[in-house]
Amino acid sequence: MRRPSGVVHRRWTIGLVLVAAVLPASCGDSAGTTAGSPAISPGTRISPGAAVSPGGSVGSGESGAAAGADPRDGAEPSPAVARCTAAGLAASLDAAPAEGTGQQQLHVIFANRSAAGCALYGHPGAQLRSATGDTWDLVRSTLVNPTRVVLAPGERAHATLAYLPTDPGDGTGNPVFAPVTLVLTPPDERDSLSVPWTRGPVLRQDGATHPGTYISAFEPGA
Repeated sequence: MRRPSGVVHRRWTIGLVLVAAVLPASCGDSAGTTAGSPAISPGTRISPGAAVSPGGSVGSGESGAAAGADPRDGAEPSPAVARCTAAGLAASLDAAPAEGTGQQQLHVIFANRSAAGCALYGHPGAQLRSATGDTWDLVRSTLVNPTRVVLAPGERAHATLAYLPTDPGDGTGNPVFAPVTLVLTPPDERDSLSVPWTRGPVLRQDGATHPGTYISAFEPGA
């Protein structure tokens, strides 16, 4: 049976209307954005308040700097204080100890005589020398923990030197070392400073495992 031609025409008209209604919703770029909206790459993080340009790039609204950046970032740190050198130091010993033959202690004092600040860390080298050229390198004690001591011009630091005095005529026959000079070397230096040794003979223990004469690490002040 033959259908009226008007029915066919109406069906084609309805089909065209449906296609026209679907096309605007499906048109756009491959990322699913609609025409006229910016394209943002996957994984892009957008900070609160960031501006999105028409081309799709994300900006902070500030030229050449990230939003919230601290202007102090990247500032040059203050220059480190150089270590003290023998040429910039003066050495001395403190007052004479009390009388007796028990173990004594004295302060070996280093003063910064340069025009700039400097730092001491660790132990000074300490060597006793006799009039005949005999030497005794003192062991470094661990009784004082090493700390970095910064000295402004004119300031002082000290290391404690413990020693055992002895009397060569006491009849004990103990070995005696008779120093006349104390040679001091600042840490990491090759040049030395010398001060007279006026404390008399000491019990010689340069071969002992735990001698009673030794030098400690630096501490602030005299």
